[in-house]
Amino acid sequence: MSQATTKLDIDKLRVGHYIRLPLPWRDHPFMFNSFRIKDAQQIALLKRLKLNFVFVDMKRSAVAEDAPTPQAPKAEDLAEAQQALAQAKQAQIERLQNYRRGLKKTTQNYRDNLSRTRALASKVRGRPEEGIQAATTMVRTMVDELLNSDGLELHLMAEGELKDAIHHHGLNVTVLSLMLAKKLGLTEMEIETVGLGALFHDFGKAKLPGSLASTPPKTAAEVAAFKTHPNLADTLIEGDNGLPWQAVAIIRQHHEFLDGSGYPEGLKGERIDPLAQLVTVVNEYDNLVHHPDPRRRRTPNTALGWLFKHRQEQLNTQYLQQFIKMMGVYPPGSIVQLDNGQYGIVMSINEKALLSPNVMIYDPAIPVQEAAVINVGDEGLKVAKSLPPEALSKGAYAYLSPRERINYFFEGKH
Repeated sequence: MSQATTKLDIDKLRVGHYIRLPLPWRDHPFMFNSFRIKDAQQIALLKRLKLNFVFVDMKRSAVAEDAPTPQAPKAEDLAEAQQALAQAKQAQIERLQNYRRGLKKTTQNYRDNLSRTRALASKVRGRPEEGIQAATTMVRTMVDELLNSDGLELHLMAEGELKDAIHHHGLNVTVLSLMLAKKLGLTEMEIETVGLGALFHDFGKAKLPGSLASTPPKTAAEVAAFKTHPNLADTLIEGDNGLPWQAVAIIRQHHEFLDGSGYPEGLKGERIDPLAQLVTVVNEYDNLVHHPDPRRRRTPNTALGWLFKHRQEQLNTQYLQQFIKMMGVYPPGSIVQLDNGQYGIVMSINEKALLSPNVMIYDPAIPVQEAAVINVGDEGLKVAKSLPPEALSKGAYAYLSPRERINYFFEGKH
């Protein structure tokens, strides 16, 4: 128990106290074990639980100094309110079960596609045409899901192995590039080309000397060598192997900037293929979120803000603005505090309700494997602010487990 948390007699409760119930979650009608009391009715319902005390967090409480003792509501109103709470809680349990079923399916799709991404490396080296055909089949399946759904939900996936970062990065950039291409209204063929280019965009890194593919360059010579990687995927970018020419342009140009400050060729403006400009936006975002230097690494929401502030001259502003809109104010992986004082991690966003993310709530009274995932809007709540992971308490950090490797995959809603 923190120094700010104390036991408080149930009869001393006031509107504005932030409390934690000394009961298992299923033994009371309230949606959460911890919450800020908003009215006299909640106090009356708490007294019905026959509790002698609750835990109060004074730092998160907001009680007026001259607040009067609240009058108890009528018994019939109280019974009706208790029934409504119980029904709402049961509905939330059913929503959580449906959410977990969708997440389980999406996680399996992610793992399957990650395995396919790993397998592509050896196929492309030995049999380029076969590798490109396998990639085309993979991307077409993703595009079908993307285009034949009534809506999309972008999920945060379980953390992957850091040693496998290059494959996670390739799949991340593919998923987000496909979604952005759809949002921009590109044709099905263009979306498929974006997916292929994004999937293969970093394959040239396999030919970098030493450990440059996985560790940042330290010397001027290493930096110069690293900047050649877009042109090193020769089995993909040379010859007639079935890869669309714009996908080749994405591989060659995904580090080129509109002002000419990119690499490897220092191309400017319209000399950079439009589809390469699209993938560059997504690639810059994922590289910021997973920067090898922890001091320069950014959370998902601050990465978007940084790109908007510092990359206006280098990136296609239309694509960047649409990407920011697509990811929402609080992208999956963001740590947030809700307006009721609770902390959580954004697990998914729905493209039709970006201000109402699904958030896993920190509640030490509930085992983490059973943690509640709520839709903020459905519960009448709002996100008050986002937080850096280090702002969490030790217990909240361990519970929410902020991802060092943030991976995404989408689920089509039918």
